[in-house]
Amino acid sequence: MSTKWMNAGLGLGLGLALGAMLIAGSAVAQELDGQGDKDKSSGAQVGEQQGAHETETQAEGAPKLARECLDLALQEDEGSETFRGNSIYENNAKEYEAEELEKGDTFELLVDLLGEGNAKYNLTCEIDADGNMTYKGMGESTSVKS
Repeated sequence: MSTKWMNAGLGLGLGLALGAMLIAGSAVAQELDGQGDKDKSSGAQVGEQQGAHETETQAEGAPKLARECLDLALQEDEGSETFRGNSIYENNAKEYEAEELEKGDTFELLVDLLGEGNAKYNLTCEIDADGNMTYKGMGESTSVKS
């Protein structure tokens, strides 16, 4: 066999081997990425409950208004033990613009907490034109309200 054909066969063999290694490496990386969701979440419970989908609030952290509503709910709601320790899943705080509220107007702030399984605790607070927040109540559902 000529040297030319031997070199071509060697090059083809190396190319196939390299391609197989890249494909195997990609599969391993995808598998590790799927398992990494639990590690990068703010707590193992959130990663286990939420799975691969992470809300913007979970990824970036809850805004101050959403945390204030949760704190107010924990202080004022007699049944707060049912949602104490649950993380903020979603909220509509980005829609709040204080300068757009006129005297007597209120903004309905909705904060959804992640419960067990697919349960969501839906907190409602109101913010008046002066920036005062009032806790209005909590509902429980399987969907996000914010």
